[in-house]
Amino acid sequence: MLLLLMIVLLSGCNSGTSTESLPVGGTPTKTLTASQDRTVENNFPERDVLYQWGVEAEASSEFSNTEWNAEQAVGEPDSPGCGDYQFSWASAASDSIDTLIVRYPESVYPLEIIIHESFNPDQIVKVEVLNADRGIYYTVLQKNPLQVDRPCPFELSVPVSGINFRTNTVRITVDQSQLGLGWNEIDAVQLIGARGDE
Repeated sequence: MLLLLMIVLLSGCNSGTSTESLPVGGTPTKTLTASQDRTVENNFPERDVLYQWGVEAEASSEFSNTEWNAEQAVGEPDSPGCGDYQFSWASAASDSIDTLIVRYPESVYPLEIIIHESFNPDQIVKVEVLNADRGIYYTVLQKNPLQVDRPCPFELSVPVSGINFRTNTVRITVDQSQLGLGWNEIDAVQLIGARGDE
């Protein structure tokens, strides 16, 4: 009888659910893992879609000019796992509000932005895309920092809609001042977008 009671109690402990407040401009979701196929056919079968990794990056601050610098967010994810690795961008201070700007080789109509975070996710509070013709950033996600209860590496997927211009620049704002978790490190940022008519 005691064994049956313990089994019932233990099974009830795992049934809790967590809720997240809806952000402005999109709903963050967990994306496919790296081992799953993120192809045009799987995600955007009806469009001429380009999947790009950043080729250039700059930040409002960086932990050092060699390791944990903005250029660590260029290219595909390369951190070996969840942890404080120098292969990701980290701001100079662990309790600051900072921005990371990532540029891509080709301008596209954005459909989705996937941010690979390797340490203390998810303190991202804003994601924007640049309209180069007007020199203005447009917000595609705005939310409060969240304490993620599942292990990283963490992929924040930001669906994008309503942007009627091509962009090759994404700006990400992290707010590390609220949760007391320390550095929110970003390993890579993927821009998925439609080429559209020339």
